[in-house]
Amino acid sequence: MDNLNDPRAAGAVQDLHKVSQKTQEVVQGKWVGRISRLGLVTRGVVYFVPGVFAVMWAMGRHRRSLSQSSAIDVVGQQPFGRVLLMIVAVGLAGYAIWSIVRAVFDPQGRGHSPKGVGQRIGYATSAIAYISLFVATVRLLTGDLSKVDHKQDMTMGLLAHPFGAVAVVILGLCWIFGSGLAQVVVGWTRQFERDLEVERMSSSERRWIVGFGRVGLVSRGVVFTIIGGLLVAAGLHLHPGFNAGLEGALRELGHQPFGRVLVGVAGMGLIVFAIYSAMCARWMRMSPASGSASGSSPQSHPHSK
Repeated sequence: MDNLNDPRAAGAVQDLHKVSQKTQEVVQGKWVGRISRLGLVTRGVVYFVPGVFAVMWAMGRHRRSLSQSSAIDVVGQQPFGRVLLMIVAVGLAGYAIWSIVRAVFDPQGRGHSPKGVGQRIGYATSAIAYISLFVATVRLLTGDLSKVDHKQDMTMGLLAHPFGAVAVVILGLCWIFGSGLAQVVVGWTRQFERDLEVERMSSSERRWIVGFGRVGLVSRGVVFTIIGGLLVAAGLHLHPGFNAGLEGALRELGHQPFGRVLVGVAGMGLIVFAIYSAMCARWMRMSPASGSASGSSPQSHPHSK
């Protein structure tokens, strides 16, 4: 008990509080918000290009890679490609930072419930994915044309270890329920509105972003569910050759009855998600809504459920 009254201990607690306050100020600072918003636009790019390629593939006009790394390659092949790649690299880093901020500092008020912790773990996983894309972009800028490791490469590495198959199956189930089906629910029920500054939107702006958000998030959720299924199949069959990334999911759709139609629909859904992501760059809520501890605002809007 004496330690609680020790001036040095009290000073240490005060110092920790000051550090925490300073960290929160940095997180809520303008530069974090700006780079995070650039990151949302960049996220749109890495979904828009594969979506377009998927639609073209469905129409029999294209055979290019449908992966997210292909989007980075396409950007680099444009006029002023190096400058564009630099912007993409900053944007990818920005989205990774935004994901880390959401996971650690919880500016959108997910909280410490099992559901909230699960969502925050998802943000941390997203940060890892975008860091890998950032590394791939830097490699292109420095002349190393090595592409980012696909998920089948990660699967191959896991399957090479004891209990690796179990780990891959667990990872796949996390993708199915944590990233895939959960995102379908969020999109369909419009839960994403609580992360948007709907109070600043006109009625028409809100209709547009809600429409794009619902279609885009449900579409991406379906694709993510397929990715999870491919990972589970790889673990159960000890088959590291499964392409369990975005490209693998789209090609798996292509092998189904009416596969080209399904790939085309999925591609258009990814394009819609890309547009929604770019719209989020303007409307995303970067801090909890005023007057709400949870940062969840739909309750104050009659049409948000």
